[in-house]
Amino acid sequence: MTDPTPHAVHGHLNRKWLRTAFLLLPVVAVVDYYAGYELQFSIFYLVSVYLATWFGGWGLGVLVALISVVLSLAGDLASGAVYKNELVPWWNCAISISFYMVMVSVLHRLRMFQRQLEVRVRERTTALREEIQERKKLEQAVLEVSEREQRRIGHDLHDSLCQHLTSAALAGQVLSEKLHQKSIPESADSEQLVGLIESGIDLARSLARGLAPVELDMLGLTATLRELARTTSMRARLNCTLEMPEEVTLDDSEAVVHLYRIAQEAVNNAVRHSGGDRIIISLQNTPEGVQMRVTDNGTGLPPEVARKFGMGLHIMRHRADMIGAVCEVSGLERGTCVSVLVPARAASTP
Repeated sequence: MTDPTPHAVHGHLNRKWLRTAFLLLPVVAVVDYYAGYELQFSIFYLVSVYLATWFGGWGLGVLVALISVVLSLAGDLASGAVYKNELVPWWNCAISISFYMVMVSVLHRLRMFQRQLEVRVRERTTALREEIQERKKLEQAVLEVSEREQRRIGHDLHDSLCQHLTSAALAGQVLSEKLHQKSIPESADSEQLVGLIESGIDLARSLARGLAPVELDMLGLTATLRELARTTSMRARLNCTLEMPEEVTLDDSEAVVHLYRIAQEAVNNAVRHSGGDRIIISLQNTPEGVQMRVTDNGTGLPPEVARKFGMGLHIMRHRADMIGAVCEVSGLERGTCVSVLVPARAASTP
């Protein structure tokens, strides 16, 4: 069963109030009759005139005004009103009609002004809604370009720089062996140089893996987060682990990318600012959807760090918003928690 449209709802309300306006006329006329001609009931007829004009338009307001004058005059005559001059009732009718016409004109203008405002508000709301949609599309395009460029740089690091450093390490190893065969003392320095180059290779591969995680495409979010925890533990010399009570799968590839980038940003901020020695990445299914948390046991988020952290937090929340998720950062008794909840509908979107 479909919901009624706003236009249908307004039409129903208009008809309801118009019925009320016409039902009030005989009620007021009867009360006017029993009250006698000495009491004026024009103000009570005005209620029907107002309802008819506001919800029915100028023409209907004039019609109800004329009916009100006729009923008022008939009630006075029926209750025994006697006039010294036969022009007096017509004069009273003219005064009442003039008063009602002024009220109908003012109410009609006010109603037209209100309708114009409603039309402008609807047009402006529609324009703002379209502008918001366009902005979201633009932001989505910017994120896609950024993600694509990160992956391209990661591939270039892996395919170009790592290969070049590997060649340099092999050349250095050959040179070291030649120097060692000739018993030249500098052979130890050449071996140290080879070790530095190999460390550079590991660092370049780690950077390439962070920019373009291969597991994200091949194995999914779980394996990539596990690799993020392993490389963070090795690089930052702290304990970073992934906790997952049960297997968690996401069908939406876009949500997978954004969740990984949020976890990456949260882990990097914890390494730089928390001062703790333990980071836990947790991933679990909940009745509301898939929830990911990144917690540390550091000193929390002091104000001066929060200002630096603001851009990263903004990016994380924006990424969460792009996939319909909710990102929250809260302080713990010791440390900070970044929580992201992907609703069930968003998590299952192909």
